Amino acid sequence: MPRITRRAALATALAATALSLAPASGASASAGADGDLPPLLSADVATYNVYLGATLDPLFTATNPQELVRLAGEVYAGVEATDFTERAGAIADQIAGHEPEVIGLQEVALWEKGPLGGQLQVTYDFLDLLLDELAERGHPYRAVATNWNFDGTLPISATEQARFRDRDVIIVRADLPRALLRVTNPQSGTYNAVLEIPTAIPGLTFQSPRGWSTVDVRLLGASFRFANTHLEASGPAVIRNAQATELAGRLDASPLRTVLVGDLNSRPNDTAGAYGILTGTGLTDAWLATGGDPATGFTAGQSATLLDENRLRSRIDYVLAGAGVRAVATEIIGDEEADRSAPTGFWPSDHAGLVAKLRFTR
Repeated sequence: MPRITRRAALATALAATALSLAPASGASASAGADGDLPPLLSADVATYNVYLGATLDPLFTATNPQELVRLAGEVYAGVEATDFTERAGAIADQIAGHEPEVIGLQEVALWEKGPLGGQLQVTYDFLDLLLDELAERGHPYRAVATNWNFDGTLPISATEQARFRDRDVIIVRADLPRALLRVTNPQSGTYNAVLEIPTAIPGLTFQSPRGWSTVDVRLLGASFRFANTHLEASGPAVIRNAQATELAGRLDASPLRTVLVGDLNSRPNDTAGAYGILTGTGLTDAWLATGGDPATGFTAGQSATLLDENRLRSRIDYVLAGAGVRAVATEIIGDEEADRSAPTGFWPSDHAGLVAKLRFTR
């Protein structure tokens, strides 16, 4: 939705709510807070996997320490080549064009580099870079919840080492007054099911923890719990499914309406897997609920370099709405040629984002 339209709608809804909540003689000041919602009461939310900058898979194929150093160097070179300092601007353009109140981001990488045995210095903080780009466009956001995932440090040459820390982050608009948007109760955690990746190098096994974050959002008097996650992408499906089951249990215990966003690494036909587990609890796929083509809506698959033709071929990024929340519109972002970065022409990410307009129905 255009910027001026969304802000005008919020301002109008705020005024309407203030009038509707003005107490009559003997009336409670809290009357009508959630049971009789103004017609403009809605929320725009989004999910976006911003791509850590390279694939880590080659690391797990190393057969000796020397090969591991070489492969780690290539991974870090890939991060530099897909330059997030440029891509952050392209992602910010997509977000600024829609102004969702709440966004779940995945693969919000923190890269550090330094001499072997010495102190590391931050080289790419994806969160800071993206927030700076948004602020420069007049669309400030702030981080309200973070869960940390993979964390690894390896030599990348005979003289240098690099550290990669993965995180998922919930950000919200920072330009809205508390009367419009209030965020409380940030929570995060790591799933009990953790993928272990053995290697051919004796004594070396990688672990790939994954996690979740939630916040409670109050938008013009309507409250909902917003959850963000990135389920396991590799290894046996039993790991990812166990994570989905754990998350479903947490969301089911929420006293509030629930909205889940994230990269589930599970396609819609995965009825016995993560997608089926979560939608089986009553969560509704916003893309399908708004008439999205079940055979398209692709959100994942761009090449590791981000420079090839459009290779989005799967739908694994979702907005799922619980009881009392109805999706009325969805749009995939970052999937058109015009969305590429300047001057290099990167796709904003190896994933597209998904924006959804949600209406509260009770």
